[in-house]
Amino acid sequence: MSRTQGGSQAPVLMAGHPGTVTLKSPFQRKTDVFDSEEFDPVKFVNQIYPDESSLGDLDKFIDMLRKQVKAVDKEIFQAVRSQSGTQAKSRQDLTVATSQIGDLFSRIRAIQGKAADSEALVQDICRDICKLDYAKRHLTHTITSLRRLAMLTAAVDDLEQVGRRRDEYKRCANLLEAVTQLLEYFSNYQDVPKIQSLTKRLDVVQAQLQDAVMDDFKLLLGTSDVKLSPDSLERLASACLVVNALGPKVRDQLMDWLCEREMTVYQTIFSMSGDAAKLDRFERRFAWFKGRLEERKEVWGVFPPAWRVPQTLCLTFCKITKAAVKRLLSDSEDVVREDVGPLIKTVVATKKFEKEMAALFGGGSKDEDDDDLQDVDNLPASEARKRLEAFRKKQQAAAAAKQQQQQQTAADGTAHAGGSETVGPDAAAAAAAHVAFEGAISEAFEDALKYYVAEEQKELLRHLDQLIKEEAERLWKPPEGEDTRVLGTANQLFLKIRASLNRCVKLLSRGPTLLRLAGAFKRVLSSYAAELLKRMPKTAAGGTSAQTPFNGTDWYVRLPDEEEGVLTCILATAEYCRETTEALGRSIARELQPGLANSLDLGDEESAFASVASQCLSVLVLGINTRLDACLQDMLRMRWDSIESPGDDSPYVGAMRRILLVEAAPRLGAALDRNQFGFFCDKLGRMFVPRFIETIYKLRKVSEKGTLQLSIDADSVRRLLLEFPRAARPLDDEVDSAPYAHYIEREMGGAVNLVKVMQAKPENLVDTFILLMPANAKTPTELARICELKGFTKKLQSELIGQYTRKVGGTPAADQSPLALAGSGTSGSSSPVPSIIGQANASPVPGGSSSTTATPLGGLGGVSGGAASNLNALKTSVNSFTRELASSMHIRGASLGDVGGSPLPNQREKPTLFKSGGLNFNMQQTAARTREGLAKMANILPGKLGGGGDRGGGSGSGGES
Repeated sequence: MSRTQGGSQAPVLMAGHPGTVTLKSPFQRKTDVFDSEEFDPVKFVNQIYPDESSLGDLDKFIDMLRKQVKAVDKEIFQAVRSQSGTQAKSRQDLTVATSQIGDLFSRIRAIQGKAADSEALVQDICRDICKLDYAKRHLTHTITSLRRLAMLTAAVDDLEQVGRRRDEYKRCANLLEAVTQLLEYFSNYQDVPKIQSLTKRLDVVQAQLQDAVMDDFKLLLGTSDVKLSPDSLERLASACLVVNALGPKVRDQLMDWLCEREMTVYQTIFSMSGDAAKLDRFERRFAWFKGRLEERKEVWGVFPPAWRVPQTLCLTFCKITKAAVKRLLSDSEDVVREDVGPLIKTVVATKKFEKEMAALFGGGSKDEDDDDLQDVDNLPASEARKRLEAFRKKQQAAAAAKQQQQQQTAADGTAHAGGSETVGPDAAAAAAAHVAFEGAISEAFEDALKYYVAEEQKELLRHLDQLIKEEAERLWKPPEGEDTRVLGTANQLFLKIRASLNRCVKLLSRGPTLLRLAGAFKRVLSSYAAELLKRMPKTAAGGTSAQTPFNGTDWYVRLPDEEEGVLTCILATAEYCRETTEALGRSIARELQPGLANSLDLGDEESAFASVASQCLSVLVLGINTRLDACLQDMLRMRWDSIESPGDDSPYVGAMRRILLVEAAPRLGAALDRNQFGFFCDKLGRMFVPRFIETIYKLRKVSEKGTLQLSIDADSVRRLLLEFPRAARPLDDEVDSAPYAHYIEREMGGAVNLVKVMQAKPENLVDTFILLMPANAKTPTELARICELKGFTKKLQSELIGQYTRKVGGTPAADQSPLALAGSGTSGSSSPVPSIIGQANASPVPGGSSSTTATPLGGLGGVSGGAASNLNALKTSVNSFTRELASSMHIRGASLGDVGGSPLPNQREKPTLFKSGGLNFNMQQTAARTREGLAKMANILPGKLGGGGDRGGGSGSGGES
């Protein structure tokens, strides 16, 4: 143990181990080891002296502890000694503090008493000040009232003296304003006799001034239209000041007289007789009024601008002219019906006059130049299309800007509300003027403009007839040099409609006339849709569609290449017209007056063009099926009982491939858009596949090799139908052919299963029929049709049907047989591809074919050898399954003939399941198809190859494997 000691510092004792103990001096205020509540002396000693060898300096350590105890005792003694005299000092300090607190309380009470006395004194002073203030206020009010009474008396006296002189109108106006303001001050003192007397005197003076002013106006303005001298104009201007001072009632009387005087002159000149009563001379009225405003501009300048004398005269002129229009149209209705030219000329002049007046008096603008109103009858189709597209973009931009403005207005509603409070009277008057003049006269023409709408409809129909004739001369082909399939007639017709719409909106009316014109547009568009439908190729029965069953040739549509091109052009035109009609409806709705837009509906016309497009696709489907029907007839004419070596596709399959993939696919893929092509494929498949299956049922005397060839052909037809969408649109990765492919797989899978049933031997036919046929086809009737296809005798057919009846509706053991279970699983799915992936040994071979000769069969542990004839069903099933699997996986470089039940030699490439232009299958479908084929073979083997016992036991053995 080591130790360190010096001065008052506690020694540090080393106990011969890593722990170190430090003894601190009592003068230090840091925590000592002896101060701890958990201090254990025994543990402390054992820590310092763990063994006997460490007791060498024990005496020194004890001496050090004794010294430390003495130091602590000394410190305690000093503390006790210092505290002995503290009690007496504390009592003395407490006594002094108590006396000082009592003195402080007495001082506070004295201050409170002085504050109460001060508050009473202040209240007395304020009470005296209030009395003096009330007296001053009353004196001031009395003095002011007396002064204003003196002023009122003096003003009334001066007004009585000046009112007799007509050259002092300005002074009279000033005095009137002053007297009016002074009387407002005395409005609460009307019961005072002095005030009553002054009010009566003022009324007399005002009546005299009113008579004098009216006489002056009638004297200077009511005699003739001679030019007034500057003194007379100044006199009238001063008289207007007096009228303003007299109040709104006198001003209204003066304005009524002035308007009546001017309109008397107008009605005298343009009476309802002679040339003035003719519609084609009607615009002279507007020229006269504008000349009148300009001619008497100096006179109108006499009146204050706030009176708006020219505007008031114009509104009165419009009111009288509107009545004259109604009377004139009523008297000359027959003339207007025969010739709407003067009517249109008058309406245009009226609308122009209204816009000019609105612009003159602070609302609206004059006519805007618009090159869209030019004659478009002889425009080329390319120019018509460009102008129409520009118009549609302009309308869309305007609609987007309007919507953005509405959103901004809704977002900044508070700011707009605050800004509206600062709108001056000039802006409000301008808005009122625009509303007042818009339709002030032209509303009277609304009823008569129905004759204009009728003429416009006739003109549009004549233009449509001319366009149809020109289209027939062009053989219904799109314009040369244009990268579009839309017919030129559509562009020119809509451009003509657009010009008519612009004329009506900008020159004639935005009210009921525009709504009637929209009705004319509807009739013209319906006529155009009828013309497109009329030009469409028809079936042999004269229609554009056909209903099942497709018997005979009444549904045939002969579509040469030229007619097919015309049909695709009509289809593109119908779609274009439908979209443009929808945009036209939106444009008209924006231009219509509020409240009329809800009455507009172009839905029937849009539906008409949509119907034309749908019928075009139907005719295309009928045309393709007409060509394919020749292939089906060749299929019927084949000698299926004389086929010796089945292998390659039959000639009719090659013809189908040529019609669909070589001829139709490139043309239709380029002519139809994505949605149209998807619709076409769906209709094509739903029409052709049932007819193909029905054709199979119509075959006669199909031999065993013939059924094998038929199986090859059916699978080839299925694959070429699935390849058709990709062949038509190879660059379109998003072509929507999934529903089409699903339908083809399901229905053509049923056709392939039908052929597989036909391949079965008579002794296996019933079991194969139950296994492969869908649920809705598992009937004795269908079985009888298959027996007829195979050429069985009546006796054999009866035996097979009886056997089927016993198996399906017989003992319960038959229902639980492997064949019944497999048939139930197949028929329960809407697609020939099962949705559940089977066991690991049912996976496809990476090379692209299925190893069905060793691995699957090796799994059937309970199967023993059997008759050689029973192996035919297994062989047929294996061949069909491997062919179907290889075709579904679509291996690069492999054809149908390469698949024979073993892997392809030297095949290193992986299967291309997403090959461009090929069939779009995934790995799950391929694995599911593998499981399906293996399940079929597993269900055939136990009952056919001598598994022993009943079928239930065989099924159980196969299932366990």
